[in-house]
Amino acid sequence: MEAVSNSVHSITELYDDKAAAKGQIVVRVHRQGDVLEGRVVGFDIEDNGIGFTDDNFRSFKTPDSRWKEQRGGKGVGRLAWLKVFDRISVDSTYEGKKGWARRAFDFRLADEDQILEKDLPVAEKRHRTVISFRGFKAAYENRCPAKLGVIENRIAAHFVPLFVAGNAPHVTVEDDGDTDIQTLFAESIVDQTTSDIMIGEGEEAFPLTVWSLKCDKRMRFDPPAFNFAFIAGDSRSVIDYAIDEQLGLKALDKEHVYIACASSPYLDQKVNSERTAFTLDPSEVDEIKRGVASAARHYLRPYIQEALARKVEATRELIAENPQFLYLADNVDNFAESLQPNSFGKEEIFLEMSRARYRRQKKFVSIEKAIKTGDLLKGPLVEKVEEYTAYIADEKKGALAEYVTKRKAVLDIFETLLEYTDPEKETYSKEDALHQLFCPMRIDSKGLTIEDHNLWLLDDRLAFFNFFASDQQLNQYTTLESEERPDLAFFYNSCVAWRERENPDTVVLVEFKRPMREDYSKGKDPVQQVLSYVERLQHPEGEVDIRGRAILGIGPNTSFHCYIVADITPQLREKMIGRFVRTPDGKGYFGYSTNPAAFVEVIPFGKVLHDARLRNSIFFQKLGITNTG
Repeated sequence: MEAVSNSVHSITELYDDKAAAKGQIVVRVHRQGDVLEGRVVGFDIEDNGIGFTDDNFRSFKTPDSRWKEQRGGKGVGRLAWLKVFDRISVDSTYEGKKGWARRAFDFRLADEDQILEKDLPVAEKRHRTVISFRGFKAAYENRCPAKLGVIENRIAAHFVPLFVAGNAPHVTVEDDGDTDIQTLFAESIVDQTTSDIMIGEGEEAFPLTVWSLKCDKRMRFDPPAFNFAFIAGDSRSVIDYAIDEQLGLKALDKEHVYIACASSPYLDQKVNSERTAFTLDPSEVDEIKRGVASAARHYLRPYIQEALARKVEATRELIAENPQFLYLADNVDNFAESLQPNSFGKEEIFLEMSRARYRRQKKFVSIEKAIKTGDLLKGPLVEKVEEYTAYIADEKKGALAEYVTKRKAVLDIFETLLEYTDPEKETYSKEDALHQLFCPMRIDSKGLTIEDHNLWLLDDRLAFFNFFASDQQLNQYTTLESEERPDLAFFYNSCVAWRERENPDTVVLVEFKRPMREDYSKGKDPVQQVLSYVERLQHPEGEVDIRGRAILGIGPNTSFHCYIVADITPQLREKMIGRFVRTPDGKGYFGYSTNPAAFVEVIPFGKVLHDARLRNSIFFQKLGITNTG
């Protein structure tokens, strides 16, 4: 890059404003054994510039020379050659004060004779300078890119400001064929524009020109990224960086990339001697980058709007899936705009929604404290109270919508469990799977909250029992010695629903059977099974022991309500004959047993699903959830 830059200066010095038309630079890539994409072992850089005249040679031999300072030359770049290569040779034919002359020498890292001159005759009278680099030092020999096309792109990237300005000489790379860098660059440009912005404020402000280029993917300089920005000094790239994340964009139309090139006379004065950085305060560099990003976003507005629309759509979908964020529904566009430019994934957006909700909750917790302590009496009390009330309303709506959405999902799972698990064998889910959906097994209500079970599938009132046991032995929650396990047993103590007296007046038992079960031979009568539980619990020794305290009062006057959840197959229908009558919809059976006294209802799984959908349909409609029932 340093040698190519020197060639640009040499050509500009000779041809001035005709440099672009007459200047020629050739970069020859030498590979090990001339193997295609083999390891690079050296370079030749040839140009037709003014060459190593006496003045230029004197400058070359002087460290920190200021000979080319007006063109951005710092006088130390050539020293980097010695850090990377063992052997550098220069061969230059130029027109001196006494006619055509030739100057050749080796440039090496040594205590003495760093420049070894050679006495060679003039071969041809034309401007020609060749600088040859050979012998990579160990630290660098495997660092040079070997893949075809990469070196050309790196040169194009480094000198983007020069190509954009339109005053670059022709640069050709010879590496398995000839590549004209200007042609590579120019043909890749699909669209371009420039904009001028001010950086800083007051007397320290300076103008910055930003070229915005839309190019095809050949100008993708760093494969992990698509869109790049270059901050230039002296028509060379000093800072280059990917801006995919700043813009929230990748390939444009899947075919193009964006290049921003920023330059300013002020920056030309602030390039360090190695041309690797600016002598600027980091905050100035950050402000320049923000200015470049602003110009880029203005140029790429259609793409950014399209990306924003995708974020809005993803956010709306997340709100539908997670109604606790319903308060965002009327402000989705602003929320999407507040997201990081590169936040497109649902997981990232969900995390931001959760973070925003957490901050919102913290804000209103402080308002709640201020209301309770009376601190707001000194300020806008009414406005704050109204704001807090609106917040509470939003949170309650979100919580209710979240609960309703969960119910919809549970009903969909329930419906799936009622289908064949193996269509070929016509087998169904076992009763345990369905039991688990209604309520976890081998546990009681001491270890559950209302969110942990789905008892509402059968009857919404079941959720209000203060104590129930799920698939536990009777001896674990009663004073009975029995090891029998009712699927579900509910006892009213200090319950909300159906409560009329201090003593428990209702006990509910639920028994599940496998969908479409046909084997109801002797000893497997589900009605007889639940009635046997009732008989045991009606005896004095059947008192319920909750948290170490017996609940007294279960006796002849206690009401027992038994649910048998089972499909009405022919075998089960025979068990019902003469004992129970059909429900009004004709889908189930119900009846009353006098010995022991209990109300029994046989409900098919399909009826449970249908009835649950009906009870919840109005909520689904209000929430906009499709009801497939």
